[in-house]
Amino acid sequence: MRRKKLVLVDGHSLAYRAFYALPTSLQTSRGEITNAVYGFISMLLSVLRDEKPDYVIVTFDKGPSFRVREYAEYKAHREKMPDEMRGQMGRVQEAVRVFGFPLVELDDYEADDLLGTLSKQAAEEGVDVVIVTGDRDALQLVDERITVLTSGRRFSDTTHYTPEKVREKYGLEPAQLIDLKALMGDSSDNIPGVKGVGQVGGTQMLQKYGTLDEVLKHVDAFSTRYRHALESQREQALLSQRLGRIVRDAPVTLDLEAAACWRDAARAPLLDFMRELEFRTLMLRVAELPGSASPDSQGQLSLFGAEQAAVPAPTVSVESGVTYQLVADEATLATLAAELRQRGGPLAVDTETTGTDALTAELVGISLSDQERVAWYLPVQAPAGEPVLPLAALQRHLGPLLADPTISKQGHNLKY
Repeated sequence: MRRKKLVLVDGHSLAYRAFYALPTSLQTSRGEITNAVYGFISMLLSVLRDEKPDYVIVTFDKGPSFRVREYAEYKAHREKMPDEMRGQMGRVQEAVRVFGFPLVELDDYEADDLLGTLSKQAAEEGVDVVIVTGDRDALQLVDERITVLTSGRRFSDTTHYTPEKVREKYGLEPAQLIDLKALMGDSSDNIPGVKGVGQVGGTQMLQKYGTLDEVLKHVDAFSTRYRHALESQREQALLSQRLGRIVRDAPVTLDLEAAACWRDAARAPLLDFMRELEFRTLMLRVAELPGSASPDSQGQLSLFGAEQAAVPAPTVSVESGVTYQLVADEATLATLAAELRQRGGPLAVDTETTGTDALTAELVGISLSDQERVAWYLPVQAPAGEPVLPLAALQRHLGPLLADPTISKQGHNLKY
């Protein structure tokens, strides 16, 4: 029997990753920057498609945590959130709400603490948990019921951390990563650690003695350099341990009933939100969500409101579960190119031409797909009155995507 699954999302972490993965040139026709919101929603849709969770909850940081009171330098060196991103955080949280996900934040606690607490409560109820985050601090939470999903440079480069995967990568049990950070420190969070120990030394100590407490009890067993470092920085090591340990008993209660509501939530608010921000390609992916009907004649797939009629609306065909979209304006092209690049391939490419002679044929259009049963057509030539894209626009937006050696491509008629 399949066990129920809860996806817990670190909202701030995903929003940051989205902001730095996509260019700030992603804007609405009104000039509103939307790259973080777009990437955040795209990542959520990918997680929902791949994980097929029963429950979803999104957590966010809310002001300074209790750690700052204990150690004023905690995260003090971090650069301020860019203004271009700060202006999008309200939209990111609005996106969470229109999806129908509970949004959890709590004064004095970080999102990690809420993830730690909610995952523990869910596991105790027999629910499997997937924590989605870009912050590897969460790896300390991994156990037989709790896994952590992180991404690399692109969100498509994901890794599922199980206990076995943590052991393979770090040579330690997940819970020992708290003490590893206490020994080696963490420059990204400004956790001091024990100067002179480092990751290799800390790992070896924990492999032999198991915990920081046992390491500190056996300082006489180490070399003079390590013994002096541990004895002189004992309190600093214990402070670092407290700073790095994720709270598992924050004052928040898991509500699985609320976390399941997204599956039956009305999709109109989500589609309206996407329409307002001109997320045309993302709207097609809403059909992947549970309970979403295929687009109907009443305009569920009308990607633009009446006020945007001046922008040519893409033609969408949905037949037998296959979706094709005509991309015939530069704004949609720019968004599509950014999303394809962020997902990281593989990418299928086909060309349509005026003939079969590669030396004389002219380009008519390009077809693209990076997933089953979904494709886009980009026209360069068309019958009189039909929309087309300038070749220069294709070069400007598709050029970097097609030239990126990290994205694998399969082509048909590429010689044209």
